[in-house]
Amino acid sequence: MRSSFANLKAGRKGLAFVAPILVALMFAGGLMAQDVKLPLSAIQAKHFAQAEGLGKTQEFLNYFYDGLMNYLPKTKVAATVVGEEATVAEAANAVAVEGTILEVKKKGLIGIVRADVSLYRLSDHKLVKQFVAEVPYKPSPFNKDKNIAEPAGGRLAYMIQKELKKL
Repeated sequence: MRSSFANLKAGRKGLAFVAPILVALMFAGGLMAQDVKLPLSAIQAKHFAQAEGLGKTQEFLNYFYDGLMNYLPKTKVAATVVGEEATVAEAANAVAVEGTILEVKKKGLIGIVRADVSLYRLSDHKLVKQFVAEVPYKPSPFNKDKNIAEPAGGRLAYMIQKELKKL
């Protein structure tokens, strides 16, 4: 009985040493990401490019952009959502979204649109976050550019929201 009490006491000392380190690690990510505060003043979406050899039409890229523009306001990460040709008055807390569609493929029962996404602060064009998104879509014999690209752009908007909340 006495040995189990001694083990419990030693465990508490170890916890007292480890707990402050764990708390510091939890808050370290939040302290480093003070550059961008949610909700943003604005988010500017730019047309995505396509990887060399992908072979998608300009219509596909336009539908993808339309889906992104339609769903970004619904994520509520920014007060306003603007297109690439618009100017943003308050650029200090505004982010631009740009990227490259890497591939569009069927993977079993689902399809995947893979894109390299970059989020830049508009005031100094500093990279805030970069990630590769794999956006699923439902393959169908009726899949045209619009049926794949618009929903994929919309789903990407929610992935952007998720990534921004991690900052």
